Amino acid sequence: MFEKVKSVLWGRSEAAAEQGKLRRMLKKLPLPLIVLLVGFIGYFTLVKTKPEILPVENLERVWAVRTMKADYGTIIPETFAFGELRASRLVELRALVGGEIIATSENFENGARVAKGDVLAEIDPFQYQSAVDDAKAQLQGAIAVQMERKASAELAKLEKERAETLFEKGTVSKKTLDDKNVEYAIRKARLDQQAALIEREKVRLSRMQRDLKNTKIIAPFDAHVGNIMARAGRVVGLNDRVATLTSADDFEVVFNLSDDQYGRFLTRNTEIIGRPLQVFWDVGGERISMQARIRHVGAQISQATRGVDVYAIITGKLPSNLRAGAFVSIVMTSQPETDVVAIPKDALYGSDLIYVIEDGRLAPLRLADYVDIGDKLLVRSGLRQGQEILLTQFNEAAAGVAVSSFEAQ
Repeated sequence: MFEKVKSVLWGRSEAAAEQGKLRRMLKKLPLPLIVLLVGFIGYFTLVKTKPEILPVENLERVWAVRTMKADYGTIIPETFAFGELRASRLVELRALVGGEIIATSENFENGARVAKGDVLAEIDPFQYQSAVDDAKAQLQGAIAVQMERKASAELAKLEKERAETLFEKGTVSKKTLDDKNVEYAIRKARLDQQAALIEREKVRLSRMQRDLKNTKIIAPFDAHVGNIMARAGRVVGLNDRVATLTSADDFEVVFNLSDDQYGRFLTRNTEIIGRPLQVFWDVGGERISMQARIRHVGAQISQATRGVDVYAIITGKLPSNLRAGAFVSIVMTSQPETDVVAIPKDALYGSDLIYVIEDGRLAPLRLADYVDIGDKLLVRSGLRQGQEILLTQFNEAAAGVAVSSFEAQ
């Protein structure tokens, strides 16, 4: 035991002696050399103790994409637009005579529907009825004078004929015959003058009767009433506005086609006038469908919209709650295209490049034979039936990129 303790102590003493000897050697070395030696030892230690990095295997990324299958068939191209519903007839109802309004119809209210021929308001007819009665009396007097002058002219004609007979027999002078001819001519002229006066009286009577008739303001067609400006008790003057009428059963829809839409439509169709339309009015969470037919196209390109206005008349039965000013959507169909595949324009890379899926990888395909219908391309050739077409847009799309596809619904 003593020997072991002695050996341990001897080893420690030797180590201490060695350390002392090392310290004495370091003290003898220059300071720059000591710094370099310490740095080298530190660097060597870090290199030996750095963690080992194992190589990672480089895995290829597979992109999940949406696709569709090429399916050749018949497609009816559709053009979508938005428009406004307008009444085909909009009339400002005005007073054709002046006076006090003495009565109005029960339906003479804003928003009310009136029928053709309904009396909406009535102007006091007293002075107009008096004028009609006076014109009738004047006409009757003129007719009486005409009858008198007609009898006088007939008498003058008989006297002229008698004078001619007596003149031939030599019993009256030439002067007497001339006097009878002059007398007959004067009475005949007065008769003709009275006939002209009667015609003037008839015209005056017709005018008075028209004014009397115009004291009743009548609806010229089935319409909705709006902007009422006259009520019972109000005095209106000639041509004062009474109300506005918009047709209740005669509507048109006005919408704008851009230059591109109009041009594409004309390239596929020979005639736009008379083409049927589908019109949709979304109101109160309900979609109301109506039929329309194009009536005419605007005369010029609008500078504001860079398109052309199209006017279509609404046909068929109309909903009772239909009103002018409604915002509607329009679907206009074109001539059918047969044996084509409809591809969304979102699938395009550039102007004519698409990608198809072959063995789980992308393959580029340039389209050459297709029809542009706005939101879609109708491809006539270049695709195989059932071939998968890439729909997803992503920056890494390129030939040979691995993809995992799921068909778009």
